[in-house]
Amino acid sequence: MTILAKRALAPQMRAGEVVDEATAFYAIAAQACFDNFHGAANRMAGLLVLLAITKSRHVLDLDVQRAAAAMVTAGTEQLRALVPTRRSKHFHRHLDNAGRMLIATLDEINRTLSSSAAARDPLSPLRIAWDEIRNASKCLPGFEVVDFGHSCCALHQIAAN
Repeated sequence: MTILAKRALAPQMRAGEVVDEATAFYAIAAQACFDNFHGAANRMAGLLVLLAITKSRHVLDLDVQRAAAAMVTAGTEQLRALVPTRRSKHFHRHLDNAGRMLIATLDEINRTLSSSAAARDPLSPLRIAWDEIRNASKCLPGFEVVDFGHSCCALHQIAAN
């Protein structure tokens, strides 16, 4: 099978695509879970930026860390309550993967806060979680995320003019 043929079979949203009623209800119910995972990833990214800038775990904002943990917990519970339709299974898999990677990120942040010798870089699972959130956002309508991947190049073009 060619790459184009595989892409044609991929369950991503196409412009103007209409989803069935059950999938629409699933998407509405999944919004809270997606928002919780997205918000938790944002908060954890902010914590890791602080950690990288200051090179000290003592600057980490424990309230932000607790808020991120609460959002991951809520999102995980919401995910368990969702029953995916045939059309939303691909989205659901990405959301499930994102949740698992966010839990792994929290574990690594907690190990870092406790100065554990077993602590690893929390950025790796967070990057995977972000990829999963972005991939999920492409599968159903209403789950868009902002991609700043080319924002630097956009500024360079403005400065050159």
